[in-house]
Amino acid sequence: EKLAIAFGIISTPCGTSLRIIKNLRVCSDCHTVAKFISKIVGRDIIIRDASRFHHFQDGLCTCGDYW
Repeated sequence: EKLAIAFGIISTPCGTSLRIIKNLRVCSDCHTVAKFISKIVGRDIIIRDASRFHHFQDGLCTCGDYW
């Protein structure tokens, strides 16, 4: 996911949300990185993994850090 987030940030206009879909679970490292990136860049990041949606906004995730 980290590579997909980086590519999405450089290839989309500012202010748009990033939507990433993957067929595996989100690991804890990628989950933490997505929270930090959403806080630093100020964009919404939505990741759909095998079991739930993760909506990162302002450094917080809707899953409540339970994945």
